[in-house]
Amino acid sequence: MSALLAYLANIRIAIRTSLRDRTNFLLQAGGMVLNDIFFLTLWYMFFAGFRQVGGWGLHDVALLLGITMCVVAISGVFFGGYRDLAATILRGELDALLTQPRAVLPRMIARESIPHGWGDLIMGVWILAAFANLTLAEIPLVVLGIATGLVVYLGASIVYASLAFWFAGARSFARDLTDFMLMFSSYPGSIYSGMTRVVAYSLLPAGFVVMAPVQFLRAPSLEGLAVMLGAALLYAGLAWVAFHAGLRRYRQGMVAGL
Repeated sequence: MSALLAYLANIRIAIRTSLRDRTNFLLQAGGMVLNDIFFLTLWYMFFAGFRQVGGWGLHDVALLLGITMCVVAISGVFFGGYRDLAATILRGELDALLTQPRAVLPRMIARESIPHGWGDLIMGVWILAAFANLTLAEIPLVVLGIATGLVVYLGASIVYASLAFWFAGARSFARDLTDFMLMFSSYPGSIYSGMTRVVAYSLLPAGFVVMAPVQFLRAPSLEGLAVMLGAALLYAGLAWVAFHAGLRRYRQGMVAGL
């Protein structure tokens, strides 16, 4: 409960700070809306000429894009500190947090709210509503898919960032891995096979971020639900273990340096 309260207090401040400069906020959010419109237009033009790609049509890709945008948007707006978590660790900013009794990780991911995330959120919801061919009965399933994808995405990103506890080059490496995960999440799952499919469901878990939710929505089943929930629990656990193992190493280094 104290960790949740600490997170809520910090993210409230972070969101207010991101909204303070209205011009910057509107430019970032508006720029992301334009970027997403351009990306959607490319796919729309593609499907105007080719009706399907590996069994995926426009509605399926719209579902994939909408879920991906919502996952990235919610991560940026409400957990924005994840994006540069490795740099935060390497700059030694943990030292001040360790003097306080509350949980470290919730406060670290709540340190920032990314303004352009609001643009992604607007576009994600709009794409799902306008192009994904969803029914009202499917809305709770979409929300569930976004929630599980969000946990996997944040969990994997935190695991990447936790590498900073072990080596100094982790900042760019962690960002690259997160960006590759997003790239894998932006294309139909049918294009991945062999080793690329293994990577998409392990090291860069785009398969669990968005492909598994899309598959579940296309053909709901208990097995698909178990896959989504199991992946969310797995990557949340990995993130917790990786970060706190690194944190213990960081504390030991502080003690050794005294």
